[in-house]
Formats: sequence, C-alpha cells, structure tokens
Amino acid sequence: MIDVIISLNEHSSYTIHKIMSSENLTEYLRIFRAVVDRESFSAAARELNMTPAWVARQVTRLEEHVNATLLIRTTRHLRLTDAGQDCYRTAGRVAEELQALRDHLQKDTTSITGTVRLNVPTVFALSRLGGQLAAFQKTYPNLTLDVTVSDRFVDLFNDGADIFLRIAHTLEDSNAVVQKVCDVPRVLCAAPGYLARGGTIARLSDIQDHKALVFSGLQSPNQWHLSDGKTTAWVDPNAVLRANNSLLLKKTALSGAGLAFLPRMIVEEELQSGGLVQLDRFVDCSPFQMYLLRPPLKHLPARTRIVWDFLSAGANAA
Repeated sequence: MIDVIISLNEHSSYTIHKIMSSENLTEYLRIFRAVVDRESFSAAARELNMTPAWVARQVTRLEEHVNATLLIRTTRHLRLTDAGQDCYRTAGRVAEELQALRDHLQKDTTSITGTVRLNVPTVFALSRLGGQLAAFQKTYPNLTLDVTVSDRFVDLFNDGADIFLRIAHTLEDSNAVVQKVCDVPRVLCAAPGYLARGGTIARLSDIQDHKALVFSGLQSPNQWHLSDGKTTAWVDPNAVLRANNSLLLKKTALSGAGLAFLPRMIVEEELQSGGLVQLDRFVDCSPFQMYLLRPPLKHLPARTRIVWDFLSAGANAA
C-alpha cells in the first residue's frame, strides 16, 4: 500500500509540474506581449505591477523555453525578431482564448474586465468618440479603452490593436472581419466673410475660381465629386492649402481662407453657430464609408464584442 501511495504521489508531482509549466508559459507570454505593446520593460512593469528586472527575466525565460531570440534590445529601442513576431501573435491568441473562457463564465457584462485596444481616425476620435466615453465608462466601469488616433492604414495582424475604425471609399480584400457602419458625407462650406468677398458660387464651374482647402489623405486628393442639382462632375479645385488633417482644414476655413470640402460630422457645430456656411446646392456624389475592422478570431472576447457594438452604434449616431 505504501508503494502504491508513493507511486501515485510521484505521478501527481509530475502532473503538477506539467501544469505549472503551462501556467508559467502563459504568464511569460502575457508579460512578453505587454513589453511589446508598451515598447519597453519599464512601461510593461508599471502596467503589470512588477519590477523591470523581473519582467526582463521572464522574457529571457520565454526565449530560453522556445530556444529563440525574440527581442533585439538596444539602449533606446526594442525590436522584434521574426521569431518574436510569431511569438507575439501566439501570445495574443493565448490571451484571447483565456479571456474568452473567463468572459463565458461571467454572466454580468458589467463585471467583464480587461483592456481593448482601438485604432481610430482623427475625425471620429475628436468629433464623436471623446463625447461618448463617459457613457461607456458608466455602463462598463471595469473595461479600459487604449486608443491610438491615426489616419493611416495599418497591418491589422501586426499592429496590436483589437479593433480598427477606418474611413474609405472601399477596402481592399483581406482576411479581416469588416462591418460597414455608416456613410461619411462631406459638405462644401466656407466662412461667411470669405463668401461675402469671394463672389457667387452658383455652378460647379464657379468653384474653380475660388481658393480651396484640400484634404491630401485621399487617393484622388485633387478632385471633388459634386453635383449642383443639374450637373455631376469631378471638380479640380484651386488648392491654396493641402493638408492630411481635416481639423486643420476646418480651422483654416473658419479663418476665411477659402472653400473646404469636409466631413459633416466635424463641422456640424460650426454650421449651427454660423461660423461656417454650407453651400447646400452642392452635394457629395461619392461619400466615404466608415468601417469597423478586426482580426478574425475563433472566439471573440466579450469585452471586444462590447466595444465593437459600442463603436458601431456611435458611428451610426454620426
């Protein structure tokens, strides 16, 4: 009987060792992902409530476990190796699977915790998202949004964000999960002072006689697709300023510098207050669309689904 007990205990010890190894590996992956996301050991340590030395040691142990160098360390930067990029993606999948399991076991959505990383364009971040965050935090007090504001298209599978929101005419085919949420119509507008001294704008051909403030972040930045109710055409505006930021163009238009063709969502207040006047006889014939995108996941974490639905509703409210 004693031999049997010893045999069982030895087997149990081996099983516990195997379980602990798996748990350690999961923890190594979690720490490694935090280091990459925060781009430093110190920042990851602050987020994880650990010391930088401990964080660095766990990454080293992970490298020893997979027998590969994952990070190139310099005095100023961390750079992922090819193996590190593969490991980072794996770390994300492991984290998502574990969080999906935890979320599945939680019936009260207000108790769901964690961080959802967003990548959103400037016009939505500053015109809509900021005003909706208080309501979101009240409904989901234990969820944190980590927001990156960017107008450039990025690699969904390597950027590290959970959800992307983009404004475009069309999206290239990809493996991403995509949801169109709304149109983003633009309005032709200018300050009252500019219109008072600039002359009549009754036809599409009149636009070319005026100074124009042109957004340069589009595939065809030099043309506006407009209709005046009778004629539809691509207009080549007389650009006196090109910029890849719509808010800069709005500020410049408010100063009376020229015509601007801007998303309605960022000029609504100025149109209501009279700071800008819409030339409403001209209609945007090729409005942009707003899309939600995310990497495909077998099990979408509840926290990501919550934020996805929140962004979809918020974008439609625009």
